[in-house]
Amino acid sequence: MRVDEGVGSRVKLLYFRIGEPMNLRVFQDALDARVARHDLLSHPFYQAWAEGKLSIGQLRAYASEYFHHVAAVPTFLSAFHSRLGDGALRRAVLRNLAEEEVEGRAHSDMWLDFAEGIGLSPERVRNSPPSAPVRDLIAHFDRSAREDSTAQILAAFYAYGSQVPRISGEEARGLLRHYGADAFTCGYFVLHTYADIRHSQIWQEQLGRVVVRDRKLAEPALDAAERAADWLWQALDCSTANRLCAFSTTAA
Repeated sequence: MRVDEGVGSRVKLLYFRIGEPMNLRVFQDALDARVARHDLLSHPFYQAWAEGKLSIGQLRAYASEYFHHVAAVPTFLSAFHSRLGDGALRRAVLRNLAEEEVEGRAHSDMWLDFAEGIGLSPERVRNSPPSAPVRDLIAHFDRSAREDSTAQILAAFYAYGSQVPRISGEEARGLLRHYGADAFTCGYFVLHTYADIRHSQIWQEQLGRVVVRDRKLAEPALDAAERAADWLWQALDCSTANRLCAFSTTAA
């Protein structure tokens, strides 16, 4: 379900008045409004997950497909980190990267725990080819991390990270409530209900510093956030897992 576009348009007028200082609170409202136009938690696939209406086959398709995106996230961070000069932002990106890969268990390994918990072989998932929608999603974020401006990359990361805690919380609750999953299976989602709150706050704060220094970057950043949110929506909407969900709903 897409959200009305009027909020972002009305907010835009408030912080671009010539001669006035950047209003970060209003900018943040505009940023959240842009992301909310493609709110993943309102997608029928996640609604079906929360209601226990997905089959194990659909969950397995999702686990296999999205492993590749989870495994690619550290490479986006690494590409961005390599472009930054010394300073707080570069260290913040490196800290996030370390959490993904080496502090505790790698997040991709925790995703494989989820796959194993619903009956998949971790090695088979790791060696499976990514579906076209997920391959496109990875390519979009990779290109952004390597080529876009700092403001645009931070906005894209925020569009992803700010949605993860709510989605992960619903995924964990759905697995526990409807599919008899254990803590091992749900570990990835439980971790991300709080880890990405902190990460998205960092992206928000760093983006705020960038647009305060140069307010001309605000509108491209908003566009980048909405674009990234749309990438995520389209990947899910076109995924094999969602097509199976839509087929089963139609067949019923």
